[in-house]
Amino acid sequence: MIGRRGSVVIALAAAATLALPLAAAAQQAPGPGIAVTTPSEALAAAGGVIDGVAEGAADLREQVAGRDQTDRADTPYSPALSRDEAISLAEADPRLAAWVADHPIRRTTAELQEKDRRWKVSFVGGTADDEAVEAEVYVADETGDIAEVRTGPQVAWMMARGYEGAFGRAVNRWRIWIPLSLVFLLVLLPITRPRHLLSWRTLDLLALLSFTVSWAWFNEGDIFTSVPLQYPPLLYLLTRMAWITVRRARVRRATPDANPGDSPSPGGPGRAPGLPGWMPAWLLVTVLIVLMALRWGLNGLNSNVIDVGYAGVIGADLIVHGETPYGNFPSDCGQCDTYGPLNYLAYVPFEAAMPYTGKWDDLPAAHGAAVLFDGLTLLALLVLGWRLAGRRMGLTFAIAWAAFPFTAFTLSSNSNDALIAACVAWGLVLAARPLGRGAMIGLGVAAKVAPAILVPLWARHPFPRRDPASGPRRLLAYLGGLALAALLTGWVLFLDGTDGIRAFWSRTIGYQADRESPFSIWGQYDGLRPVHIAVGVLVVLAALLVLRWPRRLDIVQWAAISAALLIGFELVLTHWFYLYIPWFLPLVILVVVPDWPDPDPQSNPPDGRLMAATRRMLRRGSRSAAPAGGDA
Repeated sequence: MIGRRGSVVIALAAAATLALPLAAAAQQAPGPGIAVTTPSEALAAAGGVIDGVAEGAADLREQVAGRDQTDRADTPYSPALSRDEAISLAEADPRLAAWVADHPIRRTTAELQEKDRRWKVSFVGGTADDEAVEAEVYVADETGDIAEVRTGPQVAWMMARGYEGAFGRAVNRWRIWIPLSLVFLLVLLPITRPRHLLSWRTLDLLALLSFTVSWAWFNEGDIFTSVPLQYPPLLYLLTRMAWITVRRARVRRATPDANPGDSPSPGGPGRAPGLPGWMPAWLLVTVLIVLMALRWGLNGLNSNVIDVGYAGVIGADLIVHGETPYGNFPSDCGQCDTYGPLNYLAYVPFEAAMPYTGKWDDLPAAHGAAVLFDGLTLLALLVLGWRLAGRRMGLTFAIAWAAFPFTAFTLSSNSNDALIAACVAWGLVLAARPLGRGAMIGLGVAAKVAPAILVPLWARHPFPRRDPASGPRRLLAYLGGLALAALLTGWVLFLDGTDGIRAFWSRTIGYQADRESPFSIWGQYDGLRPVHIAVGVLVVLAALLVLRWPRRLDIVQWAAISAALLIGFELVLTHWFYLYIPWFLPLVILVVVPDWPDPDPQSNPPDGRLMAATRRMLRRGSRSAAPAGGDA
């Protein structure tokens, strides 16, 4: 029989065999992918109404292709197409026709781009006093082919155009995304107990992965489909977190003598949560190592730095040279000083080791910072789970982060969003210590404004004691943690005197408040303005309500409310993106992954399987439907 050490060697070899093709695939040219029929393609199928124009355009394209194109390297470029010919070719494109059918055009312009040897044909709509470019069509001058069509938000927003790998490069390929999703489910679900698969936990995990549907349409450049599809999983997760909180509060109210104290388990001392996963510890270690190698390998070999990472490096460079980041950014990233001071301070060590060259190149400092943020979050979840219920729970928590495709998407985009997740995750680790808890949430707010919604809730201690006199002492320690975070980061605002403070407010809060974006339903539909305001008011009221309710709070409720508030904050955002999912992921992992015992020690049902609950409901319904005149 092969010993355990031999089993580990064999497993590592097999894991490496699986990881190498994935990494190799990331370096190869993209495959054909999965065909997705988009609404624009469906409209193109009905293009018979413009067949006459299209046939004329095809004839014109053949004439252009047949013209003698001599070498003009030493002479001024002479276009093969005239302005009117370029416009005619552009107007024949069915994608343009589908858009302008609902967006009237006032005038059309054509501009020759000599460097690219193509025509930029712009279709302008709106009113005489408020014109707007509704579409742009790029026509290759030498062949007459349509090089690119941009409609609606795609004109102003590059991220709306569906460019392949624009965010994260290789991680967007299905050959990487699907295996990550499968590992995420295989590790977290009790696949060796099929009857337990039909559970709320399964639905919760599938809801997390269902953001993939919206993401797939985004990668096709169809944000009018992708944006509405991002809301169902957000609303489902918010509802689930709220329901878990309410249910546990009702059970605790029915058992007023239950007192978990400061035990890490909400069920009280000695009642640690169970783990639904089936993998032994050695296999979990193997899976985690392979995932870390894949994620960090992709970051180094086939990823890109988006504007968020670029902003962090520029801000760090300014701080190193004694300038505040606010109001001093270069023109190619003019609005990149919209983040908190911690975001720029976190890049300083990497910028010092790998200095900024003054241009948007590979930016190794941004890669280093992104890997650090990712590693800090993974380590926090490992520590959290280990302290909660042992090493298998810690490894499972870490894998839940490492296998979730949207955290890999964030890492390969080299953004700063994992820094928020790291602050939240370490806040969970230090939840029983008010000073540490306050410092973590303060640092989160110093990076981005989103964690500010948690400041009132995190003032409450998530492990209720019988001694009410300790409350003021804990609150003072929590406020001390917030003050410590402010001192550690706030000095950046004073590098340019009081000018930095004024610039900070206008460049961060002021800019975000007035920001327009097509990446939310609020930005796409102006008529939803009253609903948008109402949802925002509800989220703020909820953040204040939890100062008093529930009366007693365990760690599950505390994490569930925190997740619900962060999700609610994201629902209100005018600009939402998939990079924001990791903000609340550590909280959802803590609430959803373990088998938590009920707060009532006398009431601990076997599990929350949907099938068992359905059967109980049916039995109760059949009894209540018995004839009133039956036997007593």
